[in-house]
Amino acid sequence: MKNRTLVRSLIKTLSLAVLLSLSLTGAFAQGMDKRKQTTVQTATVDHSGMKNAVSVRYLNLPWGEATFGYIESGVDPRNSGYYSSRSWPVAHLTLAHAATHDGKKLEPGDYVVFITPKNPSKNSPMTVSIAAFKPAAEGGTFLKAGNVFVETPADAKVISQRPAAFAKGAPMIDHLQVALDSKGKDVLLKLHYGDRMLTETLTLN
Repeated sequence: MKNRTLVRSLIKTLSLAVLLSLSLTGAFAQGMDKRKQTTVQTATVDHSGMKNAVSVRYLNLPWGEATFGYIESGVDPRNSGYYSSRSWPVAHLTLAHAATHDGKKLEPGDYVVFITPKNPSKNSPMTVSIAAFKPAAEGGTFLKAGNVFVETPADAKVISQRPAAFAKGAPMIDHLQVALDSKGKDVLLKLHYGDRMLTETLTLN
C-alpha cells in the first residue's frame, strides 16, 4: 500500500515538473526576439539548361505590419523617421546568365535588391531597386543572420529602379519568403511578406 502511495506521489511530482518546464519554455520562447532568430535562406532556378541560372539569398524577416506600414507610407513618427528614411535590402540576387529588368540590362554577377520607402515630401513612391555590388569575399554576401537592420552595400550601383507595387491580399505568413519561378524566357522574383506580394520579372537573354 505504501509503495502505491509513493508511486502516485512520484507521478504527481513528475507531472507538475513537466508542466512547469513547459510553462517556462513557452514563456522563454515568447520573450525571444524573433528578429535575432533570422537565418539566410536560398532559392535557385535553372534556365535553358543552365544550372542555377538565377539564385537569391535573403533573411526570413519576421512580418511587422506597423513597421512595414512606415515604409509604405513614408511616415514614421514613433521612431524619429528611422524606418521611413533609409533603404532596406531584402535580397542578394546572383545571375549566372545575362538578364533584363524593366528594360535595363543586368550582366552576370551580384546584385542587391532593396526597397526605398515612399517620400511624401518629394511625392515619390516606394520603389524597388536592383543594384550591382561586389561581395567582400568570393561567394560572400552582405546578409547577416540575426541582423534585420543590415545596410545596403556602400558600393551598390543602381541599374534598375521602379515603383514597388506590393499587392495586398496574399495568404498571411509570419516571415519573408522569396521564390523564383521560371516562365518561358522569364524568371519571376516573388517577395511574399505578411499579406503582401511583390513580383518582379527578369527576362533572361
